[in-house]
Amino acid sequence: MKNRAYKNYIFDYYGTLVDILTDEKDPMLWDKLAQLYQAYGADYKGETLKKAYAKRVNQTRKGLIELKGVAYPEIDLAHIFNQLYVAARPQSSSLNQPEGWGQLIAMVFRVLSRKRLTAYSHTKEVLDFLKEQGCRLYLLSNAQAAFTNAEIDLMELRSYFDAIYLSSDAGICKPQPEFLKQVLDNHGLNPSETVMVGNDLTTDIAVAEAVGIDGILLNTFPYSPRELENSPIKPDRVITDIETLKTNFT
Repeated sequence: MKNRAYKNYIFDYYGTLVDILTDEKDPMLWDKLAQLYQAYGADYKGETLKKAYAKRVNQTRKGLIELKGVAYPEIDLAHIFNQLYVAARPQSSSLNQPEGWGQLIAMVFRVLSRKRLTAYSHTKEVLDFLKEQGCRLYLLSNAQAAFTNAEIDLMELRSYFDAIYLSSDAGICKPQPEFLKQVLDNHGLNPSETVMVGNDLTTDIAVAEAVGIDGILLNTFPYSPRELENSPIKPDRVITDIETLKTNFT
């Protein structure tokens, strides 16, 4: 495929614009969270909280599949953390659940589990360049609003985007076609002038394919040449550095 200059760029976030590393299996993470629950009258130990969380996430996801009739629903972790509190707090407790409890715990969960968060070296340079070319930029991420909004601001990237779509707000996630289609519909984007840029074949490129727009794979995982060759999902282009997008205009 030849280089193409698009008018509209829809970007994935994690693994595409920013590099992140988290460890949600760390026992210390769950011990610290359990201590917060204990402080407000909910009797958890680290391991029991971890198991209760995993069980409720699975149950909620299955329930959403049945309720929404979609293959790829998205849960809201803030609601999960709220439910865990209500389930374990004794009725006789005089302590009240603090306002915004789920949001607070979701943020603490993320901060404690996050080991690395940094923008890729050419991210801002390329976003600046695309804006200068008159392109419209959108963010479409399988992500939790409870902590991703803070991480967008932490990386100072919010101002680049005409609109931001996070899966926990939508209740669905990539590769559910409706998640990407709402960006096209809400902003009247011409599919032939629009591209999805992401690092995951099964979500980013698959959803682009499903709605009929081009998909550029930013291969940060990375996928091996054999994996790319054998994949039934074929990106229109594969790049290894976001800076390569600038060549579309040369």
